[in-house]
Amino acid sequence: MLLDADRVWELWNIRAFWPEAGPEDLERIRTGRQEVLAREREAFAGLWSGDRGLLAPGHEFFAKHPELRSGVIVSLHLGPYKLLPEIYLDAGISPVVLVNEEALEQMRPEVEATRERLGLSTPITWIAVGAKGFVLDLMRAARSGRPILVYFDGNSGGDGFVGTRDQGLPYALPGREVRIRTGLARLICRLSLPVHCVSVHWEEGGTLAWSLQETPAWGPRDDPDRVTRLLADWMFAMIRQFPAQWHFWTMLKESCSCFGSAQMSGSQVPMGLRGDYQRAYDSCCDRSSATVRLVLQSEIEVWPGQVLADLTDDRFFDAAGLSDADLDALRCGEPTLAELEQMHGEAWVRFHGLRLCLLGMARLGGPS
Repeated sequence: MLLDADRVWELWNIRAFWPEAGPEDLERIRTGRQEVLAREREAFAGLWSGDRGLLAPGHEFFAKHPELRSGVIVSLHLGPYKLLPEIYLDAGISPVVLVNEEALEQMRPEVEATRERLGLSTPITWIAVGAKGFVLDLMRAARSGRPILVYFDGNSGGDGFVGTRDQGLPYALPGREVRIRTGLARLICRLSLPVHCVSVHWEEGGTLAWSLQETPAWGPRDDPDRVTRLLADWMFAMIRQFPAQWHFWTMLKESCSCFGSAQMSGSQVPMGLRGDYQRAYDSCCDRSSATVRLVLQSEIEVWPGQVLADLTDDRFFDAAGLSDADLDALRCGEPTLAELEQMHGEAWVRFHGLRLCLLGMARLGGPS
């Protein structure tokens, strides 16, 4: 089965959980996603027409768990996740919702519109990560006993996913390593806040199922890294259980350690030897281009977004202007530097050919 550019990314994403997944597994999840979206549209159409039965399971769930009235409520972008604030508003409790700037722009209008359509007068306080004074605002809310709702898979702070990839806590999934923010865990430990892991998903009959996983009581003596890993264990377990209902698959790509700044600009040639290597390469271009060949050592592709992917070693770099079509000659044979110069020009050979060698994806070879 041939995959278009977008599905290449999707398949790579699901392989974080299932390393042996193939195109048929991707199609199964995509089909399930469409079914879930259709079910969601139908259910919300009924809600807007006056049928409030969709909300009943959440209200019953909240009534059974009074502990949810305070502390940090950790959730994720699963199922109709935007209904989480509604169970608080229905009970007359004003929650604090912590999101990043991008999510604030996207999620706030929809949730506020839902609040108004349902005739709920209780307000929501929105706090954006990275905004001036946001930590103090959170601390005040926590100390006043207000619940703080957090979508843990947002996983980006004021510096976005760039900061997550470069500074986040390494977390090993079956197929690759991702990075997880630890700021929430540090706040939890500092304030000794109770934490409740809550999710909601669609069942086959179109009804909603709410679930709660309680956590230990964490405090200043606890390790924020360990707390972060435990929360991530819960989050990824939920995603694996309901992959077609998770709305934020891009988080896996954006949080991957292999996309960190050090990886994207790295080289397999030690810094002290790069100058010698470049001089030797330039000498081959000047004196032996008709006989010296450029030989691929890895299976490589250029993916959408100008990402140079080394599929052999699961490494990723900025493509720096290289196109996937440029690699066809290398995949089909071992062209000489002179032949590549005829195809792409001298600048291409001296930059991209050298860079592929420095990255360990290609080498220079003698006459065949």
